[in-house]
Amino acid sequence: MTELNAPRLAFDPNRALPAAAYRDPEWLAAEKEKIWHADWVFAAMEDALAAPGDQLPVVIGDQPVLLVRNQAGELAALSNLCAHRGTLLVEGPANAARIRCPYHAWTYDHAGRLIAAPFAPEDAIDKQAHCLPAYRVESWHGLVFVSLDPDVEPLAERFAAIAPDVSSREGNGLRHLSQQETTQVWECNWKVAMMNGMESYHVFRVHATTLEPFTPTRDAYYITGSARATATGGSNKGEDDYLLISLPPGFVGVFTRDSFLWQAVSPLGQNRCTVRTGGSFVEDSGARGLGRLGEWFGWIVGAAAYPAADFLPEDKAICERVQRGVTGDFVPGRLVPMERVVVDFGHYLNWRLNGIEPPAVHSEPAP
Repeated sequence: MTELNAPRLAFDPNRALPAAAYRDPEWLAAEKEKIWHADWVFAAMEDALAAPGDQLPVVIGDQPVLLVRNQAGELAALSNLCAHRGTLLVEGPANAARIRCPYHAWTYDHAGRLIAAPFAPEDAIDKQAHCLPAYRVESWHGLVFVSLDPDVEPLAERFAAIAPDVSSREGNGLRHLSQQETTQVWECNWKVAMMNGMESYHVFRVHATTLEPFTPTRDAYYITGSARATATGGSNKGEDDYLLISLPPGFVGVFTRDSFLWQAVSPLGQNRCTVRTGGSFVEDSGARGLGRLGEWFGWIVGAAAYPAADFLPEDKAICERVQRGVTGDFVPGRLVPMERVVVDFGHYLNWRLNGIEPPAVHSEPAP
């Protein structure tokens, strides 16, 4: 029986999420308010905005946001909606000295200040009152995050526990292949896709012929983490061990010897989400040729000696199968020790949705 004063969406992080977490509109409404519109959300790789004047539209929660690299080389995150009549300002990557609305040509500088409203008498528009709202934006190890909440904690604090592990694994000269990024729609709740991406427990079963022979489940291990961020690792046949970082709510990345491969998840509804994939590569390794980023397997195993195999459809299929299952009810099962990263994610959800303070950082000795 639920305690009278228990948080409405509370659950035991040591167990799987209840079915309602994947299908109940109350969960999604709370997540939009307290996570996607109030926490740090991954937006882009920093080198996708390498040059002054670069502009990149993204969506944070439900808010269209425009990332801009100004002439001083600084990043800004602005509303991507014209302050006149709400028109979407920029629809694709661009480079321009100004931001000009395609509807009535209202024009803004890279700080979001309105500088021109054609055919309006000088005193008809209060330009100061029609600036584009600005949002928190920070870069962490080349990853750009945006928050609609101005009071969110700094990224350096949020990801402090895993920062040494990331610093030790970053290669020199990683080059992001923005033209190879892909976006898919998966017919599952965003949390299903996120938890699948962060844990290695399913590899032996779901990826029996694609990943398991090269990154076996039995060799996966926990390094350090908490509700804020987690680092795990595992063996990688013929290469150094991989490092997998999980940055809630929706980002997972894998470092190998000469690459960084990532997946970013965001909700489209209770039973649909977007899954973006991308990668950065050491210059000479990237030159070996990369087809679809769905074929990252060849890079995870680290060499052209292994044939590339597309394992993302396997992830998509199992996540959508999970979603089909949660139309029924079940008693959430206890998570096994190999799923400690999923426990961390559960503490993240309880923290953000219910205000339950998460446990301190936990670390385990190297294998």
